[in-house]
Order: sequence, then structure tokens, then C-alpha cells
Amino acid sequence: MGKNILLLDDDKQFCKLMASVLEGRGHKVLQADSGEKGWETLNKENLDLVIVCGPLPDKTGVDWISDVREKGNDVRCVFVGQSQKDVQINKAKLENELGISLIVHKPVIPFVFGAQIEGQFAESAGAQAGKLKDFETMFLALVTKYARMLPTKLSDLSAAIQKAKLDPTNIDLVGEVRAQAHKIKGTGGSLGFRLVGEAMAFIEAAAVAMPTKSHEEQQISWAEIDRKLLEAQAAGEMEAREVAQVVAGKDDETTDEPAMARILVVDSDQEFLNLIEDLGRERLVEIVKALNVDEALNKACVLPLDAALVNVVSDAPEESFKLARQLRELPGYENLPLAFISGDAFIKDRVEAAHAGASLYLDKPLQSDSLETAVQHLVAIRQGGRPRVLITDDDEFFANTVALTLRNEGMIVRTLLDPTKILDVMQDFPPDMLLLDVMMPGITGFEVCRMLRQVPRWQDLPIIFLTGQTGVDARVEAFRSGGDDYLPKPVVNEELLTRVKVRLDRSKLLKERSDKDTITGLLLRRAFSEHLSGMIAEAQRLKSSFSVCLLDVDHFKKVNDTYGHLAGDKVLAGLGQLLSRRFRVDDLRGRWGGEEFILAFRREAKETMHAAVLRVLDEFSEMTFVSDEGKEFHVSFSGGLASFPEDGESVYELLQTADRRLYEAKRAGRRRIVLDDPDPAVVT
Repeated sequence: MGKNILLLDDDKQFCKLMASVLEGRGHKVLQADSGEKGWETLNKENLDLVIVCGPLPDKTGVDWISDVREKGNDVRCVFVGQSQKDVQINKAKLENELGISLIVHKPVIPFVFGAQIEGQFAESAGAQAGKLKDFETMFLALVTKYARMLPTKLSDLSAAIQKAKLDPTNIDLVGEVRAQAHKIKGTGGSLGFRLVGEAMAFIEAAAVAMPTKSHEEQQISWAEIDRKLLEAQAAGEMEAREVAQVVAGKDDETTDEPAMARILVVDSDQEFLNLIEDLGRERLVEIVKALNVDEALNKACVLPLDAALVNVVSDAPEESFKLARQLRELPGYENLPLAFISGDAFIKDRVEAAHAGASLYLDKPLQSDSLETAVQHLVAIRQGGRPRVLITDDDEFFANTVALTLRNEGMIVRTLLDPTKILDVMQDFPPDMLLLDVMMPGITGFEVCRMLRQVPRWQDLPIIFLTGQTGVDARVEAFRSGGDDYLPKPVVNEELLTRVKVRLDRSKLLKERSDKDTITGLLLRRAFSEHLSGMIAEAQRLKSSFSVCLLDVDHFKKVNDTYGHLAGDKVLAGLGQLLSRRFRVDDLRGRWGGEEFILAFRREAKETMHAAVLRVLDEFSEMTFVSDEGKEFHVSFSGGLASFPEDGESVYELLQTADRRLYEAKRAGRRRIVLDDPDPAVVT
């Protein structure tokens, strides 16, 4: 929810810049240019935060905050000093006496400062502060690197301009000037080099118009371009110094790399937990330790987890599997990846682990490399619920800038600099959204978009164009080629995030409506078949195996006829919910049609999954359903299993085998799971 924020500063340019950043995050921004006006606004409005910049025309920012505190007002304040020295002089008083938690100095990097302000409203202040610090460190590193490279980029542009001036009729040389200015405008402007970006916008526009001008007009345009280039070089040096000042103010802060994941580890052995914690620290994994079931559940309710590792106690293994099921039943943890650790590798325990939803079963003693591999696997599964965004732009700095912004919001991002490889990359990294530049070497973004819209798989993929072309013709062409949205460079990060999130949410809603069955919540036949084809391709590539199981509710027609169709729907919904809670996050569950269901288990033989599915059959058979008239009844199901590649190497062959075994289960009396074909000599 947006907050009411007062910007107290007589620097109109700073207020205009920060107002756009904060309003882009959904906040209401009020402005005052003196201490007196700030006090009037404070008394009149219900403010959540005041950003106080010093000095003000009538008093210092520190004195203004002191007056507010003396009069008993405890409104949250942020202090922005004029310089690093200004902050150093007043820091002790601001922190210790006035309770100011965020103290910075100009120049600020707008998006970083906006993220810091957002952190002031976070419910989990500690976790949010750490996240913001990690983001700020990475963003500043990116800006600093660009500041070092900017003089070289401007020098290359100067050389391109001189070549074009010597041969003004050469369209390719003028086009090179335009392309280089376009890149610097997009990246520099997005990284905070505002003056450089404005100069590059002028040069790009002049280069575009150059072929339409007379010789005399071209001479005037080249002179103006030279002047703008000199302005850009001077502005680049100034803005680079400003970046250096910001970085210098953070030299005393630690820059430890952020943890790649937070994993709950449950074990009664404190020594083992300490060992795991040390291994985690080496591998940038935050380990949350728990000695017992109650402690594990309490910590899972407080801390957001990426996965859980549960020790299987040999004396009472059922308690460990029960805990796993309890974790998966917590709100938000329905898709929590699980792994079990044990010193004993009993087959029975592995079956129970698969039933409880374990994606891995690890053996003690756990080595450092094993932990890293396990964590990477579990986190990859957890990321399955996070949006995947592909950024295609030949400007590496711009692509990395946008990628950093999106990753900070929890998205999985990949960048592609060569648009000719986009189909291969999208096969390996199927995105939920594509951010696409227009001006790229060899092929334009419009052409890429039109090509993707010819591929059935990508016809509904949300595509947003990010480009420096702002003319009406370019915007029309963006939509005509199949794009969903259009955002000019340099991008305003808040606007970019808003548009990306809106498009992703809408796309996810539409996809779930088309892919998920409304009664059971499981994948529909078409969507399941697509996933199963992908599983076959993965198994072929990795030389691995997997299993599928076709299920059919026993005597379902009788259920409908005897107890009513509403009761029948309750049976289907109940089985769907049960299947969703059991097995692993990365397994597939679908409604094949009518009363038929289908499951697919990655990297598991049918023999192992046979016992796990039987456990679910027992659970389902014990569930009580109520008819439309209030009469209680029970239902069971039958199933047939098949494994890739031994029972088939295509979707059709696997399902034909599983269906044949399902028929055999029904012929043999129902309420059973068949994993092998019957002996022909026995079948009557």
C-alpha cells in the first residue's frame, strides 16, 4: 500500500527526480521548500515519512528534525546531507538522539535510494535491510564499472563521428553514429548518467535526420553533434566523480556476498548441525538449525525458506516423514522442496520419503560438494514458481542493469546479447516474459517478435519492447509485430517493474485458467502432455529414467448415480488435493479426463513409485465423502505404471503401456496398482 511522503528540500531538480521515483512505487509525494512550510504540511497531513534534505533556507535539516522531536512528533524521518562531510558531522546526533535509521548524502542514485526508502516501510526490517544492502552493493558495482568504461565509449563515438563526417553520403557510417549514441543513451541514462543520456539522445536524433538534410544543413548538424559530444564528455567526468563519491561513502561497509538460499536443517545432533552450518557458510547457504519437530515448525512459520533437509531417525523414521508432510501443509509451503538425510539407506524409508514429497535422499556423512549439489537442485525446484524473464539486448551493460533490477524482485533472469540465438536459448530457458530491444545487429527486435509469433509455443508469450526509438511509427510497429507493451530508454526502473509485474500476473492468470482443471486444481490433458514431452527430452539428454502412472476412480459412474454429481465432484476434488500434497514438487500431476488422473515421477523407477502410490491409495480409501443427502461413503482407485525407456520411448507408447496395466488392475478386482504386464498364459 502506498505511503504519504514529504520531500523537504529547496532543490527543485532533486525533488522532481525523487518524486518520480517514489510515485512510481505507488506512494503519494508532498513537497515543501522550507522548514516552515514543512512544519505546516506535517501538522496538516497524515505523513508516514519525511525526507529531510539540508540545509533548508530557514534552518538546517538537523535542526528541523530536532524541533519536530522536541514537540513530541515521532514521525519517521530520513536525512539526506549535502555532502559526505555533512553526514559525518551530524551522524552521531541523528542516530543516537533523533532516531534516524537511514542517513545518506547527495548525490544519490535514484533507484537505489528508492529501494532504501521502500525498506523503511518493510515489516521484516532486518531481512529487508540485508536485501537492500546486497542490491545496493551490486548496483553500485555495475555503475562504477560503467563509469570507468564511459570515456572509452565516448571516444569510440567520437571516432565514428569523424569517419561519418569525412564520408557524409555513407549511410552505414551515419548509422554507426546513431547506434553507438543509442546504446550510451539507454545504458547511461538507466544507470544515472542523466546529462550524458540527454546529450546522446540529441546525437541519435541528429544522426537519424542527417540523410534528409542538404549539405549545408548537414554541416550545421555535425557541428551541433560535436558540441553535444563535448558536453557529454564533460558531464560524464562530473557524473563519474559523483558515483565515486557515493562509493567512497560506503568503503567502510562489508560487501559479503548474499546467501544463495535459506535451508532448514532438522536433526537432533547439534554437532552435525554445526558441521552443516559450516558447510553452508562455505557454499553461501544460510542454514536454519532445528533440533526437534516443534522448533522446525516454529522457525518455518517465521522465516521464509527455500528448502528443508530432515534427518531420518532410524528408531522412529515415521516422525521425520510426518514432519515433512506438516511442513508442506503450512501456508505458502505447498511447493517447498524437501530432502531427507540418513545414515541408513533402507528401501522402505526411500518409499516413505517419496510419498512425503522428498526430491532427494542424502546419505550421511554429508560432504561439502554433496550439500552444494543438493542445494542447487532444491533451489532450482523452488524457482519453478518464480517468473523467468529473458532480456535480449546487444548492449551488455543495459541488459545487466535491467537484470539486476528484476532479480532484486525475486525473478529468474537470463540475458542474451545475440538475438540470432534466441530460439535455442528459449528452448533451454523457456521464459515467462521477453524484454526485447529494437535496434540490434543483423536482425531487429520487430523481426524477432514476428518470428516468435509464428511459433505456436510462443504465440502467447508476453513481449515488452525496450528501445530508444520513441516516434509514433516505432510504437505502432511494436504492436503491429506482436508486442504487448513498449517502454522507451532510458527506462525508469519503477515503471519497468510495474509493467513487468502486471504483464506477468495477467499471463499467469490466463495460463492457469487454460492449463489447470477447475475441480481438481491439476494440469489438464494438453498441458500435462506438453510437460511430459519435455520430461522425455530431458531424460533422453541426461540418459535418465522416469515413471508415469494412470489412475482411475473405481466405480465412479456408480458414485454419481448413487450419491449425486456434486458428491462426485467432491471425490475428484479430494483426490486432486491429496495428489497435490503428496510426492515431490517437481513431479507432475494431471487430470487426464473424466475420472482418470495421471502422474509422472522424475528420475524414479516404477518399482519405487509403486509402493508410494499404494500409500496414497490407502489414504484415499480412508477418506470419508458425504452425498447430497448427507450419506457417508468411501471410494478407491486403480492404477497402471510404466517407466521410460523400458516400457516406451514416446508419450504414446508410455501411456499405452500404463493404460494396459490400468485395465489389468480393474480386471483383477480394482483398488490396486499394476506395474507389470500379466503373464499371457494366466490371462483368461
